[in-house]
Amino acid sequence: MKSKGYFISGTDTGVGKTVVTACLLALYHKRRVDLGVMKPMETGIDPECSSEANSDAKFLLAVSGNQDALEEVCPIRLQPPAAPLQAARMTGQTIAIDSILENFRKLQTRHDQILVEGVGGLMVPLKPDYFITDLIRDMDLPLIIVSRLTLGTLNHTLLTLKTAQSTGIEIAGVILNRSDNNPLNDVEKGQANLIHELSGVPVIGECPFINPVSVERFDNQLAEEIAHWKL
Repeated sequence: MKSKGYFISGTDTGVGKTVVTACLLALYHKRRVDLGVMKPMETGIDPECSSEANSDAKFLLAVSGNQDALEEVCPIRLQPPAAPLQAARMTGQTIAIDSILENFRKLQTRHDQILVEGVGGLMVPLKPDYFITDLIRDMDLPLIIVSRLTLGTLNHTLLTLKTAQSTGIEIAGVILNRSDNNPLNDVEKGQANLIHELSGVPVIGECPFINPVSVERFDNQLAEEIAHWKL
């Protein structure tokens, strides 16, 4: 059965979901897979004044090279830098889940597979009774969790995995993202094996430290660096 793509979430905000999603775009582009990309909602963005430098959706669309409309890739764009529910309340807007899913299905029919990057972690609320976990289930995509490769990641990662498992979400695995270019210490070197041992969930790979982050960095050379990822 052909893979449908993946939903990329994280243990928390700022963990590196966009970088990992861009890495996956580079990897699948080298494999000649027609891959769509979606960032269903963004917060902390001025819809009238944003660029690839401060909009994850515009950045990922540029990395993908796709000609899809920004309104399809990111149908919900909110200015306050807050969880979507809170940002929508602050601006008097409504988050239309039906619109997100309609655009998702359009992109899904247009491309062989699709990567969807979430916002924050699994329990980020979009509505009082609708969370990222609900969106993942409605999209019916396997989940990739992005975690930091630092002290504390065991707790954050295991809590996130437990939440996904308890809600019946299919988990493809974990990708550990490096936040600096320093050599790994003994604690960091042991994180991947412990996560797999304690959760039973595979660690797909380790994302290299990327600085500066630019569209041009996510090319075939980077795809070669991560070709060993277990996907």
